[in-house]
Amino acid sequence: MKKSEFLRKISDFVEKGLKSDHDTELLKITADSRDVEKGTVFFCEKGINADGHDFIDIALEKGAKLIVGEKKIKNDRYVRVSSVKKTLKTILPEFYDYPDRKIKMIAVTGTNGKTSISLMLENILKDQFKCGVTGTLGYSFGKKAIPASNTTPVNWKWYDLLNEMRLSGVELLISEVSSHALSEERIEKTCFDVAVFTNLSRDHLDFHKDIEDYYLAKKKLFTEHLKEDALAVINIDDPYGKRLYSEICQSVRTCRISEVDSSAQMKFKILNSDSLGSKVLLEAQNLVIWVPLVGKYNVYNALCSVGAAWEFTEQGPGDRLLKNIVIPGRLEKIGESNIFVDYAHTPNALENVLITLNEITANGVITVFGAGGDRDSGKRSEMGQVVTKYSKISIITDDNPRTEDPDRIVDDILKGCNTQKSVVKVIRDRSTAIKKAIQLSEEGDLVLVAGKGAENYQITGEGKKYFSDKDEVEKYIRELRNVHNKLN
Repeated sequence: MKKSEFLRKISDFVEKGLKSDHDTELLKITADSRDVEKGTVFFCEKGINADGHDFIDIALEKGAKLIVGEKKIKNDRYVRVSSVKKTLKTILPEFYDYPDRKIKMIAVTGTNGKTSISLMLENILKDQFKCGVTGTLGYSFGKKAIPASNTTPVNWKWYDLLNEMRLSGVELLISEVSSHALSEERIEKTCFDVAVFTNLSRDHLDFHKDIEDYYLAKKKLFTEHLKEDALAVINIDDPYGKRLYSEICQSVRTCRISEVDSSAQMKFKILNSDSLGSKVLLEAQNLVIWVPLVGKYNVYNALCSVGAAWEFTEQGPGDRLLKNIVIPGRLEKIGESNIFVDYAHTPNALENVLITLNEITANGVITVFGAGGDRDSGKRSEMGQVVTKYSKISIITDDNPRTEDPDRIVDDILKGCNTQKSVVKVIRDRSTAIKKAIQLSEEGDLVLVAGKGAENYQITGEGKKYFSDKDEVEKYIRELRNVHNKLN
């Protein structure tokens, strides 16, 4: 966008303009001085810990063509506006020429299952489209992978990313869209061809005032961010999914997923299920699909994926659609061991995973888990209640305590633990806790390391450090194997 056009489009917010100069080309927008390069417009956003105005000199040195801020500053590349936030919100979609209108867009929202569904969709559609994915595990397209600081990026990064994907030839984008992003309007005016609702249960109540506010944030995806004639794929066996359908069905085209509602477009029946997956019949389509993932909740995830994918591809054999799918850190079995790593960090997610593992074990489940600090403390006792209900041994450890006192987090979890149902141990060091769980497991037991999944870091009061549950499990498996070999 030309500088003159940019200034014209933000004129309603400009309090002091710039002197006329040559009309340069503006190439990108950022509010992070570290991302500034030649041709950049730098917006001086005020955050909790930093003020963008303090980084103006750095942005100018790195080649910013224009600085937008609220303070009175004299510089021939600076324009003062009444509100940086409102100016940024107004200009972003048009600056990047509405990239969401030029590619196919799928959004996935819900408390649990977003990452699994996103990766299944990529697996189904990657042979027909050049796909991009944004979510908890990162932002990827082609051979490029960008670590994710948020499930859904902040607005300026979101649009810059969409534009980069479009220019690189991405034809279809699959995005996890969080309730935070919808509440904070990070995706601004972006609209999607398909939106998926997985389920909703207690989470993020440190951010949302209550679960009703949490639901209404999710609902915005279906009332404010759908293209004309878009499709909403909804798990209506979830109470909030059923409610969502009833509230939008008059205005939005829908595909309902259900095991019990015979009128649902994707009414299914599980024919059989074991430790390798489930054979599922889609009754209306008279189609049998093999879901190579353990647990009924993964059947719902898989069918949400298939329902969304069928909007862009012909209905076909489910075995082909979901073949060889692997979801990192989602009930991921480590090698040939009896140990699973999973991202479950809410009461509902833990219950789903533990019910599944109890169905396939000949003995019992040993669970290692904790809860995040500086987050919703009310769910901690519920997590303790769920884990001790379904685990023979429950080991409470540190998750990401962040700046909160880890002992307080443990005390909150212990309030819900049933010591009559489960042996409860507290081992604060996560590595030691994982080792102990492996040592305690007997033949027929399964071990679940829950809470972090594919994350490769731990955040404590001392900062962020590398830590991988999977790496720790593999390390202790090797140690036990070496001990066994020496004894024999």
